[in-house]
Amino acid sequence: MYQTSELFKQTIKSDNRAFALRVTFNSSTELTSTTIQNVTLDEIINSSESLTMGCACSNKITLNLMNAPTDIDYENSTMKVEVGLLVEDRPITYEYVPLGVFYNPVTESNNNFKNLKLTALDGFSKMTGNYNATVSSTTTLQALYDDIKGQLYSEFGVVLKSRVCPNYTITNFPYLEDVTYIQAIGYLAGCLGGMARFDRLGELEIVWYEDFGEQIDLTMQFMNGFVRKTKNELIITSLATGTQDNPIVVGSGSNGTSLSFENPYITSAMANSIFSTVENLIYTPSQINWRGNPAIQAGDIVNVLDKDGAEHTVLVMSHSLKIGGGLSDTIECKGSSETSTKFSNNFESTSQKIDRVYKTLEQAIINATNAI
Repeated sequence: MYQTSELFKQTIKSDNRAFALRVTFNSSTELTSTTIQNVTLDEIINSSESLTMGCACSNKITLNLMNAPTDIDYENSTMKVEVGLLVEDRPITYEYVPLGVFYNPVTESNNNFKNLKLTALDGFSKMTGNYNATVSSTTTLQALYDDIKGQLYSEFGVVLKSRVCPNYTITNFPYLEDVTYIQAIGYLAGCLGGMARFDRLGELEIVWYEDFGEQIDLTMQFMNGFVRKTKNELIITSLATGTQDNPIVVGSGSNGTSLSFENPYITSAMANSIFSTVENLIYTPSQINWRGNPAIQAGDIVNVLDKDGAEHTVLVMSHSLKIGGGLSDTIECKGSSETSTKFSNNFESTSQKIDRVYKTLEQAIINATNAI
């Protein structure tokens, strides 16, 4: 969750909210709400149909501009997008929350580019080609992390946040002949028991779901805005990882569900450590349609009250934030009640997850290009 002031936290829950939009191109040219009609942010951190780890998913931004300036090279731009909340009337004061940094938007127009639709992805879209490790095939997790960190910056200008990794040894690297940068980041995230995402300031980080105490009560929900996807809450009682040929299963899996992901570099020691952070995690797969808060990110945990006053823990696996006149949001929390007995048939590699999600987001850009 992006950290805001206490005044922001109070105002965002009020009945009367006013917003402003701001987009900066290449750190110099700024457009405001007089030009920006609306913005949609699609954030995703969990690419599977159930809770998993090791994902590296692109976030997408869509902007609609009216009377767009003609002196901006849109398709070769870096865009910093922000939304402001009016927190003071006298003097008029907006507190801005960044929505992310996005690159090389595809443009679409049906009136000779007077009005524009821009679609762009975050920093994952910059990472092309295969990762050529400079570490040995047997190395430490820290050395691998630092090597990927250095190469991402030198090759693409991407900042991977510094981190102290557990003292684990990685063997047989690379396990596959060709490992892309995005795949390598996904494997690295899995070894650290988390997901890879770009934060709102454009830096890459590996995180796990975190609860900041944000509650969505009925006053913040639209009518029938809380829809459960499973009859009962889910509780994580086991973890399955490794590979099809060398599976690693931790926990009992009885009377609960399992978290599974494929990763050829994880050891039993890593798996046990990761499981200790997720064991007995309880959450409610659901969809929430509500008034929204731009400070909430994919990867947050929110507490949702239903019409009977019961509280549900919801993992923000993805959400779609829409700003234009007002603000609304749709949160998705996926999950199924499958148990560990089915894990051996449910593995989906990190590379498959990344490829599937990236292509899904990329298709919007392809469609826009074909339309032009």
